[in-house]
Amino acid sequence: MVNVHWTGHPFVDAGLAALAAAVQVNNLNNITGDTLALAVKELKRILLSDQALGIGVEGAFVRSALSQVFPNSELVNPSNWKKGSTDEEKAKAVREKFSNALEEELNYAQQCLKSYNNSISYDICNICGEKRPKSSFVLRRKDKMPLLEGIVNYYPAFSPGIRICGLCALATRFFPLSVMRAGARKRLWFLHTQDLAISKRISEKYGWEHFNSAIAANKTLDFFNDWQIAKTEGNEGTVLYVLYSLLKEMPGQLRNIYENPLPATAYLFSNDNRGGYVSALPIPYELMEFLALLHIESHIEFERFWKDLLEVSGNHDKGSLEARTDYVQSISKLILNSESIIKHCLDHNKLKLRGGWIGHRLYLKEVRKLPESKLNILECLGISIAENDEFKKYVMELRTARDNELYGILLRYVKNGWLKHDEFYTLLPPNSYNVVKEIRDTLLAIIYDYHNCKEEGRKFAPSIDTFNITPDETLCRIQRIGERFITNLNNPRKWTRKLQTVKTSSAIRGIYLNCIRSGAMIFDDFVFLAPLGDRQQLWLLRDYLLAFLFEKVKELAEEEEEYSEYNED
Repeated sequence: MVNVHWTGHPFVDAGLAALAAAVQVNNLNNITGDTLALAVKELKRILLSDQALGIGVEGAFVRSALSQVFPNSELVNPSNWKKGSTDEEKAKAVREKFSNALEEELNYAQQCLKSYNNSISYDICNICGEKRPKSSFVLRRKDKMPLLEGIVNYYPAFSPGIRICGLCALATRFFPLSVMRAGARKRLWFLHTQDLAISKRISEKYGWEHFNSAIAANKTLDFFNDWQIAKTEGNEGTVLYVLYSLLKEMPGQLRNIYENPLPATAYLFSNDNRGGYVSALPIPYELMEFLALLHIESHIEFERFWKDLLEVSGNHDKGSLEARTDYVQSISKLILNSESIIKHCLDHNKLKLRGGWIGHRLYLKEVRKLPESKLNILECLGISIAENDEFKKYVMELRTARDNELYGILLRYVKNGWLKHDEFYTLLPPNSYNVVKEIRDTLLAIIYDYHNCKEEGRKFAPSIDTFNITPDETLCRIQRIGERFITNLNNPRKWTRKLQTVKTSSAIRGIYLNCIRSGAMIFDDFVFLAPLGDRQQLWLLRDYLLAFLFEKVKELAEEEEEYSEYNED
């Protein structure tokens, strides 16, 4: 027997997930001709129910909501509802037409699963790419395949549609059972992922279970849209809530997400007769991994991250509700785009970090790819500042500093002994001027959360590990030049102060030239430290050298003090 597999086509794959959910198979390879028949029976039970057809309830799902997915299909086409004088008679004719069409496609799909010898004539399916018997192929247009067109001229050789195999055609019939509504505009959307555990569970919860509940309660059917329960907002917020809720209820799937990365994309779409529409929201695997790891690390911090950043909750007046809604929408968009969020989570008035440091640390590491070494350095530095009696002064300095001033602030931290020269270099490496803002915001986040934990009597739990910094070629050269400064200059502290207080590029070059005269620098060092035409690089290399000198001069001062005390004794 031929095995069933993912196709890569979002609508067909979502249909396969819904089909698998109908018969509770955990592997597509387990789908057989018999399971296809059982799945078709379940699909008929939902779509041909009184509640779907609008008998005894207000409105008909198949003539309204379903028209956005399969316009002019058997259940939707108004001409199919003209046979008979009563609703029951009309529904009977529609039921028969749809049932016959589905049984015919079931036969084609079952043919696709059979093994044939070479005497059978085959074609290649345009969806799954498999060789299938020619007798199992059907034509598809937008009435049964979203986003195709209905005009003959749109297809090759004036064909009245695209020929696909019966298995892909049948799978697409199940697609509505993977569809939901999202956002204020209530667009239709679905999640395309080839992780069967996730895609199947979505179809179970938001498709089959949702429709079964409506049928049992004799309510009008519609695609799932109970997002007010989630207290979230916007298309992006809705997508994130699905991930959040699935991770909560599927802890056994967390390791699979971590160990078997698979791409996922949320598609917002419409396929009605007014024209097709589709918008893709890629969900980075790193985001899935982050959510899974955060849930594993701490259920409490997982909930905190969600409620602080992505939930519209609490009592709000009109103004505050709008503000909160806008905030959730903007954060959701940033998260789905893997962008920096930490500056948007700083409450400067309350000195508080929304979402907590544990969640943000993991987001920075897994999504933003901030190296572990930087995070460790920032944690140590943030704690040092937070424990200082004048930490509010340092907070205000960081908040109000311009980008170019942040380098100077961090240099002073080296002078204070809060940073080592190689740590300064690690935080602000060459050609990374765009990271200085995120470094500053991350540092503030650590300080705020440390302060908040202290006020609430909670323990601040950093993830600081011992680490070694391996210097690259640039840092090694800075260190060699700095050592010659310390060794060959009569008064290194004086020279360091001069280098620190200069105001112009030419003054920096003047100091370096004097160092050459004093034998503390060679020509190659000068060319390296003062590249022609690159003023920004000149100042940056000056900062690296200053950081090294601050550290070494302080060590010299401590040695001199110890020597003086020894002689006095």
